Amino acid sequence: MAQWIWKFGEFEVYHNLLVHNRRQQYGYAEPVVWKLYAPEPVVRFRKRVMTTGGVFRVRACGDLSVEVGDAPENQVKYGGQTEIALEPGTVTVTIRVANMRTFPCIYVDGVIESDASWMADDLTEQWAAVGTYARFGSPEETPEVFPFSYEPIFYQKKEEVEDGVLFDFGKETFARTRFSGLTKERVRVQFGESREEALDAKWSVIHFEETPEDGVLSYRPYAFRYLFVSDRKAEVSAEYEFLPLEYKGAFRCGEDMVNRVWDVAAYTFHLNCREFFLDGIKRDGWVWAADAYQSLFVNRYLFLDQELEKRTLIALGGKKPFCRHVNTIMDYTFFWMISLYEYYVTYGDREFLEQMAPQMDEVMAFCLGRTDADGFVRERPGDWVFIDWAPMDKTGALCGEQILYAKALECYGRICEVIGKEDRECKERAKRLQEAVFEKFYDPEKRVFVDSYESGKRNVTRQSNILSYLFLPCSEEQKKDIYERVVLNEEVRQITTPYFKFYENQVHCKEGNPWLLEESIRRYYGSMLETGATTLYEEYDPNRTGAEHYAMYGNPYEKSLCHAWSASPIYLLGAYRLGVRNTGIAYETFEVRPQAGDLKEFSGRVPVVGGAVEVHVNEREIRVRADVPGGTLWVDGRGYELRAGEERRVSIF
Repeated sequence: MAQWIWKFGEFEVYHNLLVHNRRQQYGYAEPVVWKLYAPEPVVRFRKRVMTTGGVFRVRACGDLSVEVGDAPENQVKYGGQTEIALEPGTVTVTIRVANMRTFPCIYVDGVIESDASWMADDLTEQWAAVGTYARFGSPEETPEVFPFSYEPIFYQKKEEVEDGVLFDFGKETFARTRFSGLTKERVRVQFGESREEALDAKWSVIHFEETPEDGVLSYRPYAFRYLFVSDRKAEVSAEYEFLPLEYKGAFRCGEDMVNRVWDVAAYTFHLNCREFFLDGIKRDGWVWAADAYQSLFVNRYLFLDQELEKRTLIALGGKKPFCRHVNTIMDYTFFWMISLYEYYVTYGDREFLEQMAPQMDEVMAFCLGRTDADGFVRERPGDWVFIDWAPMDKTGALCGEQILYAKALECYGRICEVIGKEDRECKERAKRLQEAVFEKFYDPEKRVFVDSYESGKRNVTRQSNILSYLFLPCSEEQKKDIYERVVLNEEVRQITTPYFKFYENQVHCKEGNPWLLEESIRRYYGSMLETGATTLYEEYDPNRTGAEHYAMYGNPYEKSLCHAWSASPIYLLGAYRLGVRNTGIAYETFEVRPQAGDLKEFSGRVPVVGGAVEVHVNEREIRVRADVPGGTLWVDGRGYELRAGEERRVSIF
């Protein structure tokens, strides 16, 4: 079946440009703060075909020129002709496309068809497999327009307020809007995730003041729950814009609050699954590598959408020459490299790694070129050394950065092995860097890791130690020390954002302390829902009240009230309550280790490559059914084979 095809990566590069140039803030456009890449303006597509003769047709995004023949001296040039007859036999077809507006792509059908078997280059003779997605199988639906779905949504309440009217849609959404019946010469429209924001003329993050045309104003999709219009005659219609995704994961228990958190987390995450994994749908609406890294975990327990992961990783990786860290943040470059290998572990997609290899090599060369003689990476001009929103001792080499760099080197080495490209040097570098981290950052007196060895302050934070626990080859004794001396130590500064709570909660679960998961869900997310939240916030402090919950970065409504990283309960409940975890490549082997925590009964479904795993737990028994072979159910240290299509029951005594 014919598909639209393009030079690999150009679809993602183009839509990445659109995503990162549409942010609106306080009445003006807010350009992105890192380097963006543009599509190649001219691309050649080529395939050697064998036919019995017939006609093929070409559609292109851009101006095209078609050539048939194996060498310049015997090529037949058809120029911009779009319907071409082939004689029986074997011949090479080359199609050159120029497109300065979007990006070059083609659709070929008839006696030959465009598909993943074609090659493309940018006139550099560096031919490589094309990019394509199964959804682009219609000649009329070009990849220039991202294929969202739409459905009408309706406000739940219309309220006259001072100077206008307020519409309440009942929950946060992302929709294009059309305001009609407008009578004033100038009309102000204010979008709000909260009622307070929509009514605030100065501080509503997304607002416009414009002259209606024939009483109508229309806007592309924005995030909102409330809409204010400074004309009481106004009416509004809205269409929800979304990516049609199948909810493959599920979770239910006997506690309504936990169920509500799961449902709201799923809705929050879905809103942020678009062209790529976004951080939030109001602010920023951008693609950040560390946010995306966490979204990969959630996706694998909710949608298991492989194409969404691929698009995000391609967009984040950029193009040659790679001369700035991903999102300008050092640790985000490392998370990108780690994500590539974990993508392979999840899906077993070797072909994708081969396609990504040139850019992966470019990124790794960039990192190696900024490595100091002692093997550590330190801040250079233009770098943002992040790790977390927390006070850390960032003097010289920061512990967390070295840990993630070592993991990135290790993952790069493993990817090279998968695609048959031996790179022992990177594997050795990873090992030496890990050893250096233990030597320089592990404090034998405190028996934990410090942020910086160069300052002499011996500052201990949760962030450095949690990363050590998760990404370094720590001994069981060292892990126990980290858990007891840092994670359970109230005197060590607490983590304040869901971003790093994601990692801390993993440590709790890995340490066999699952009860803290429900406690965290109830205290943090449950409390958030009790304030009236319909999606999960970027950050939440239960000690605040009213509109204080919406403030961030020094402005009253700048906090994102729909943020992807807050959907982590989807992953944590799937991986550590239902206990389903991949232990091989593409779930060739997997384990099911249910942990009851303080839930008396629960059930759910976790998607895996080739099907799903269903788990039911109560006080008497555990029941598991898997669609695929390779699974093992573990109960009280004993393993039980899971056979595809058969339910396994184990009594609990």
